[in-house]
Amino acid sequence: MSFTNKPTVTLTLDQVVELVDQLSPADKLKVAKRLRTKERHDAVEDLIAIFSKVKISDKELTAIVEEERTKIHARQKAHAGRRRRERAGQRADQS
Repeated sequence: MSFTNKPTVTLTLDQVVELVDQLSPADKLKVAKRLRTKERHDAVEDLIAIFSKVKISDKELTAIVEEERTKIHARQKAHAGRRRRERAGQRADQS
């Protein structure tokens, strides 16, 4: 004979939603945080499984990271320049 420590109950999604709706706002927040934590954990596990198969040297990885940082910096700089030009154009229109 075997016993489990956690009883299991089969619920539909609608039943779960009804139960969550009955919780206090603080408890709803706890449920949401738990779901997000579980989702992140699963995503990290997936990434570990994927990247554990990839063989790359530190030098190659550093080069890739630097390339991506350069792209991000260029996009941010271009976006900031557009905002400055738009503000300057708005000030000119108001004059």
